[in-house]
Amino acid sequence: MNKEDQSKLVSLLKKLDPGFYPLEIFMQMARLNTLSIIEFVPVWKNEDGVVEVLLLNREENDKLFAGELHTPGTVIRPTDSDGKKYLAFERILKDELANTKVSAPYFVGSILHKSKRGTEHAQVYWVEVQEKPKLGKMYRVDSLPNNIMQSQISFIQLAVNNYEKTQGLTGD
Repeated sequence: MNKEDQSKLVSLLKKLDPGFYPLEIFMQMARLNTLSIIEFVPVWKNEDGVVEVLLLNREENDKLFAGELHTPGTVIRPTDSDGKKYLAFERILKDELANTKVSAPYFVGSILHKSKRGTEHAQVYWVEVQEKPKLGKMYRVDSLPNNIMQSQISFIQLAVNNYEKTQGLTGD
C-alpha cells in the first residue's frame, strides 16, 4: 500500500465512530488485529451428577460459523464500559442467554487462540445455569457434539475444569 492509499484509508477510518461496525469492515479489522473477546461457559451438574455445558446454535447464514454450536460470547467494543457497568456482560446475558438465570460470572483465565475470523484474546468465565435455559441445549462435557466451533473447545475445557475444582467435583 503506497502513502496515498494509506492517507485515504486513514481519512475513511476517521469517519467511523467507535462501537459496532458493518460486517465487512469488522471482518477486515479482525483479520488485521487481535480481537478481545469474552466467553461465558454456562454449566450445571445434571440429575446424574454429570457436568453439562450450554451450547447455542449459530445461524445457518453465518458467514464463518454457519450452523455450528458455540458458547455465549461477544467481542469487546470500545463503548462497552460506561463507568458503572460492563456492557459486554449485559449483552451476553440479554442477547446470547436470553436472560436465562445464571450465577455471577467466575473468571477462570485467558486464552490467545485463532478462530476462523482471526486471532482472539479470550477472557473465559463460567456461569452456573440456575434454570432451564431459554435458548440452546445442554450437552454432556464428556461427549460434545461434532458440530461445535473447534476454537471453543479449549474455553470449555478450561472453564469446566475450574468449575469442577471449585465445586468439589474432582479428587484434586
